Amino acid sequence: MYTSIKKFPELTTNELYDILQLRNKCFIVDQQVPYQDLDNYDKESYHFCLYDSDNNNLVAYARVIKPNVRFIEPSLGRVCINEQYRDGTHFNEIYKKVIELGDELEYKVWRSILQKKYWSLWKRKGWTIDKEIIEDGVESYEVILRR
Repeated sequence: MYTSIKKFPELTTNELYDILQLRNKCFIVDQQVPYQDLDNYDKESYHFCLYDSDNNNLVAYARVIKPNVRFIEPSLGRVCINEQYRDGTHFNEIYKKVIELGDELEYKVWRSILQKKYWSLWKRKGWTIDKEIIEDGVESYEVILRR
């Protein structure tokens, strides 16, 4: 496995296509949540891609929106894992890379929105619930991580 971390203008057309394809598959097709994926936050974000070294398939993806764009804090979102690789380890790999960059950039407090069904995974990483919300018609939490 290898990781790529890029700002939006650094992404190639093929990388952007692979990212959008994975996000579409995970959120719109698999989870059946019709939402507007292209929200203009991509342009102000870091894009984390975890690739399979054997075949260069996109295994996992996460987006970190810079501070003062969506929230005052940086925001972690659009975390998704390719269904062929959903064995439980790849979330941890990409999450570790996200936090490492956050440490480099001195991000002390993070904010995110996640579906309630994924709360236990994020809780184990130290996130706390700020409030309950409905995001794109789905019961969700707005959560905070203090480092």
